[in-house]
Amino acid sequence: MKRQIKSLIITTIVFFIVIFVISSSYRKMQYLADSLKGFFIEDSGPAGADRITIIDPALKKDFVSPYAGSPPSLQLAGPFLFYRAAGDTTVRNIALEAIEYTRHLKAGPLEREIASINGIRGGFVARGRVIVIPNHQPALVQDVSNKSRPGLFHVRGLYFSGGALGNGEIIRSMPLFRKAGINTIVFDVKDIPGIVTYKSSVPQVIAYDTHKHRSVDNLKEVLRILKINGFYTVARIAVFRDHLLAETDPSLAIQSARGGVWNRGEKEIWCDPTNRKVQDYNIALAAELCSMGADEIQFDYIRFPTVGNQSDARYRNDFGAMGKQSVIAHFLKRARREISSRNALVSIDIFGVVAWGKEVDIRKTGQQIGMLASNCDVISPMLYPSHFNDDFDGFANPGDNPYYFIYNGCRRVIELSGKKAAVRPWLQAFKWRVSRYDSSYVIKQIQASDDSGAMGYLFWNAANNYGEVLEAMDMLQKARAAGPGKASAEKRVN
Repeated sequence: MKRQIKSLIITTIVFFIVIFVISSSYRKMQYLADSLKGFFIEDSGPAGADRITIIDPALKKDFVSPYAGSPPSLQLAGPFLFYRAAGDTTVRNIALEAIEYTRHLKAGPLEREIASINGIRGGFVARGRVIVIPNHQPALVQDVSNKSRPGLFHVRGLYFSGGALGNGEIIRSMPLFRKAGINTIVFDVKDIPGIVTYKSSVPQVIAYDTHKHRSVDNLKEVLRILKINGFYTVARIAVFRDHLLAETDPSLAIQSARGGVWNRGEKEIWCDPTNRKVQDYNIALAAELCSMGADEIQFDYIRFPTVGNQSDARYRNDFGAMGKQSVIAHFLKRARREISSRNALVSIDIFGVVAWGKEVDIRKTGQQIGMLASNCDVISPMLYPSHFNDDFDGFANPGDNPYYFIYNGCRRVIELSGKKAAVRPWLQAFKWRVSRYDSSYVIKQIQASDDSGAMGYLFWNAANNYGEVLEAMDMLQKARAAGPGKASAEKRVN
């Protein structure tokens, strides 16, 4: 009798556990079931009303098909993804066409894998041949697109160059970043050399082939992995300082009064900020990144050049005669309209010295903080202490006084912006012109940023070396977890 009671109790417990699991997963199961029914309905032709499940349109769908809009050459069948060659082609071309439907980041490894599992030698694929695409995406993937614009929060971010996108460095390091409290990744889409770092569908990029030397062929997968793992994603675009675009189409560069490209042969080559085609090129890149799921577009070099013979520079003024400040604000307004409509935020980088509001700096760059703040969500002053001139504000070596420059720089930008945009500074993660760069130097900058009222911070290291930053953030995490006693020890780092 006791055995029967015991069995009944166990059966009852198991029953309620099963009911709980089913009910907690109901929405996902309902959506998956509806998707499967939809597949069979499409496969078998017209269906009666009794064979259709109606899903509430307000129901949030956590999963989407990555094959929506895929080319007719690709066909998902159960556990396999097939490719049928419409004409004679190569394995390379197939890899480039199929990569966004796989988990590969670069076409090279996918190309080799396709050739290996299909027994293809020489890379040639004849018309009509059907081949298997390996390592493909499942029928449904987690939807990481933004249904609304992200809210502002306390950002703790690291910058990465375009090269880190394709080599998997960022993805491999995610556990280490999470442990240290990093919640944001800033990555290059286009830095000052002008190379677009990913395989783009923007017509201008394709026409100029400015993504020819890209570092990643499947940026969608990078964004998906980062966002699924809880990271906020910021796509950085160096806007008007773009050597490749100016060299590819010299008509887009600032022109010289003497004829030809202004500043030709010098270190800095700039596209014309007043040229509609230049503006549209950068806005089109930003719009495409939003459609891929980027949370924020960050514009750098959103200014006029400050070096070179300014009296020799000639501009197109496609939008009419404007002062430099108005040109930059007008571009930002145009870009923000497109970006906001795609549920992403807009941030801008500005010279650190602009925070001091000196008229000469505003006149040269076109960066007037009040005007910029009205047309963006976040302003990121580049307050690297080492970048201030010696004896600036009475400090013989600004690089050795991080708290002063970070705190005061942020406070000045907050005041000048009229709180129309959040302030999130760039902090120094390199040792140039610093007597002692270590984790304590990093902590001083973090404390200054937090004390100023800024909405978090971003760290810059051109080589993406963040050992001291991660060590500092680990120290701060442990100090906060330990309580007030340890927190005072943390303050003594100052």
